[in-house]
Amino acid sequence: MRKKLLIDGMSCGHCVNHLKTALSEDIQGVNVIEVNLEGKYAIVEMDDSVSKDELKSVIEDIGYELVGIE
Repeated sequence: MRKKLLIDGMSCGHCVNHLKTALSEDIQGVNVIEVNLEGKYAIVEMDDSVSKDELKSVIEDIGYELVGIE
């Protein structure tokens, strides 16, 4: 399933790369399609087994905030 993760706290290209790496390497079943710095979101393709709590935990562990999921 494809989801749009609304993320607050990104401010530069390093933030984008940091988020891509964390999501794709720390959560099995997540493939990062796009991270948009200006729009403050990430588009991911993920397995049904990936939970919102898992996404939130990884995102917050690296210093950002998961604002919502669309």
